[in-house]
Amino acid sequence: MPMPTIAPVIPTTMPAAIPTAIPTAMPAPATPTAVPDAAAQQRGAGDVDVDGARHGGTLNVASMRGIGHQDVHYDVSAALAAWGPGLAYSRLMRFKGGPDVELPSLAVECDVCAGWTMVDGETFEFRLRDGVVWQDLAPVNGRALTAGDIAFSYGRQREDGAPNAPLLRLIDAVEAPSDDLLRIRIRAADADFLRALADGHSKIVAREAVALSGHLRGGPTVGSGAWVFMGDGGGSEHVFERNASYYEAGLPYLDRLRVHVIPDAATAYAAFRVQRLDAHRLRAGEWAALLEQTPDAGERALDYMETGAGMEVAFKATAPPFDDAGARRAAMYAMRPWRAIDDIWGGKAHVAQGMPLAAADWALSDDELRGYFGDPERGRELLAGVGRALPIAVTISAGDFGPEHPEYLAHAERIAEEMRAVGFAPEVELLNRRRFGEDVWFGGDYQMYAGPAAPVSHPNGYLLAMLSGGGAWNTTGHMDAGLDAAIAAQAQEYGAAARAALAREAQRLALDGGYRFMPAAAVSTWAWRRGVRGFHPNFAGSEYGHWGRVWLDGG
Repeated sequence: MPMPTIAPVIPTTMPAAIPTAIPTAMPAPATPTAVPDAAAQQRGAGDVDVDGARHGGTLNVASMRGIGHQDVHYDVSAALAAWGPGLAYSRLMRFKGGPDVELPSLAVECDVCAGWTMVDGETFEFRLRDGVVWQDLAPVNGRALTAGDIAFSYGRQREDGAPNAPLLRLIDAVEAPSDDLLRIRIRAADADFLRALADGHSKIVAREAVALSGHLRGGPTVGSGAWVFMGDGGGSEHVFERNASYYEAGLPYLDRLRVHVIPDAATAYAAFRVQRLDAHRLRAGEWAALLEQTPDAGERALDYMETGAGMEVAFKATAPPFDDAGARRAAMYAMRPWRAIDDIWGGKAHVAQGMPLAAADWALSDDELRGYFGDPERGRELLAGVGRALPIAVTISAGDFGPEHPEYLAHAERIAEEMRAVGFAPEVELLNRRRFGEDVWFGGDYQMYAGPAAPVSHPNGYLLAMLSGGGAWNTTGHMDAGLDAAIAAQAQEYGAAARAALAREAQRLALDGGYRFMPAAAVSTWAWRRGVRGFHPNFAGSEYGHWGRVWLDGG
């Protein structure tokens, strides 16, 4: 679901509790990807590839937000990074996608690297692919991409005041001993470090392009990625053509990608219905209408379970009445989130603690989650024990995100109604988008809030910044030694199974304490028209590599 354009909530410094010990398990290095052959790079529109499929065509999709400029290191929006000119750029790493990837997933793989080695808990070495070249556009003119380009890009992204600098906050040094070897040292072991490099905002840019004017706000957009940026149609669209010099054999499959900027959701849906758009993310009501009009639409659709995005509830744990854990848990027991998902969200949401999940096995089961909700009698018992006269007045701060997103306000009002039944006297205070972002997300000025979650895409960005007692954005104010210990342990744990177990334990402790959770985490429904093939997206961390593997049947 679209989020307002506000900087990611990621701390600029690590909490003091983060350990610096070398992790107990090391991740396996990535498998090098084959370098493309020259014949594949010369594929023309509609040619038949080795798998027998006729690839090609122009794919039309929509972005709901325009861009203010083209400088990918100085903008936090996915509109630029993953839906706009940012598609032209490569990264050192990327997030895996495809039909065999179980979502949600933040699993990483090499992009311009051929493989990587973890020397110790704080040192990584990356060997670059052969044959990676910049697009043949001035002023870079198709030269080879080097490790020095990546070092330059990370230095630029980490500049003081750069909005995407927090992603690389732990980097101590970046070295390029040779053109094909990059060495990075970080200040402390961080199990999410490779995900920061894979994030769609960690682009590799050319120093020649930056040198023209000292920035990239007006371009030129010259990358080494699958797509060559051809123009913005006066701000109404972003047009791309396939990069004939791209380093992955035969990719991208499409000849052109056209991203239309359509801010109005109803207009975008209408464009999809008349086939001006080939693939589109639908709202709950739109999906129901599409199914009614096109009964076989379910054969060309998928539900994409997002994590760390959607409707969040949080309690101020440092002020009455929610300084009492009994009051927090009573409010939770009052809520029936699965019923609200059916009634308000059209079934297109799920209940979660709220942390971004790196893999499907990080999630708590519905059976376990149901134990925290839907028991008003237990809620009344707990509230009676907090020692305050009933009913207890409470202000619920709710975000007003306009008529395009009525579900947030409707769900906040449903929560107020449910809390009345156990002994609260809630009042819903509606805040506009700016006030909700500044006063609630960042300022922590609330007694309880129910609204869109702040956009945080990586586990440690959420756990260390928002859920840890020492976190820079712990606006609930809770202090929980057991939870902090679980968070600190998972932060440096590189072993997948061990970290998943610690992540589940952190979620349980957060729910036990009643600090913050998501009664309606986002589920996005994507539908596409007949003829679209190979659409297996993973949008985690502003990923966009999936567009290179989509094609239109028959070109």
